[in-house]
Amino acid sequence: MTTITVTDNEFALVRYYPETGIIHHEWKQFCSGKPFQDIMLTATRHLRDNRGTKWLSDDTNYFVLTGEDSLWGQRVWFYETIAAGWKHWAIILPALQIGKMSITEMVTQYRAAGINAKIFDNVPEAMTWLEAQ
Repeated sequence: MTTITVTDNEFALVRYYPETGIIHHEWKQFCSGKPFQDIMLTATRHLRDNRGTKWLSDDTNYFVLTGEDSLWGQRVWFYETIAAGWKHWAIILPALQIGKMSITEMVTQYRAAGINAKIFDNVPEAMTWLEAQ
């Protein structure tokens, strides 16, 4: 499968798989504020520009969204990403319980807004599911 690296820095690796229209972010460590927002918006723009519809979030190494980033995600990122064509979301939850709770709540909200979202234990299972969507 062809892989395009969208972002690779100290915080995250973001890849795009053109054959399947999947954007895939993998957090290397926690970040918040502008670095977090820049990573997420860069991925959204790549999804839009390439007409992708699927997102794989590997949040294993992420801690928890700050209140500011959560609000920004709900008010800005979510709507921009929907407008970009996003329809399907596979999520690997953070390793820490506090992170699991916040992401699980977000999954519930996004499902209610029409995103086809599913939680997985590992990337291969998540990727297989996304490829079938």
